Amino acid sequence: MRLKSLLLVGSLLLSTLTFAQTTASRASNGKKVLKGKIDMQTLMNDSAFAWFYTGVNGYQPNDNMVNYIKANREKLNIVAVAGTWDQSSQALLPKLYKIMIVGGSPDEQVVTYGVDEKMNSGSPQDYKVKQLPTFILFREGKEIGRISGDVTESLESDMAKILLKANRKDKD
Repeated sequence: MRLKSLLLVGSLLLSTLTFAQTTASRASNGKKVLKGKIDMQTLMNDSAFAWFYTGVNGYQPNDNMVNYIKANREKLNIVAVAGTWDQSSQALLPKLYKIMIVGGSPDEQVVTYGVDEKMNSGSPQDYKVKQLPTFILFREGKEIGRISGDVTESLESDMAKILLKANRKDKD
């Protein structure tokens, strides 16, 4: 009985680690590619991703938009699907993290998956991403909107518009 319990716990742990695994390779442009779940510390501390550190520290988001996001961040989760080799992802992913940091959001509100050039993420869920980066906003587990590729005005403005629209739907 004890052996069965140990085997069950071991297999559950192994399957969890398999989904959480991040793999590194090189893109056709020579840039380092992270595939799978990526945490912010990995991006901040790896010199191959200096663009992330520079982007987070150099971006000044609009205070009004960040305040709106902050006021409406309860039960909000964001899944970011990005390519560490992709120029648009390198521009927008640091901005997303800066917005969430300034807004006082805990790290676990943003889950980032890196994809390779074939758009494979290793994520246990298929988010049907067609452009990079894609930021999917969820409230209480339900998708309320997504931002794909380029932004309309600014990332924080686009996020605030999604939240505003979701709030209006909730009131109707």
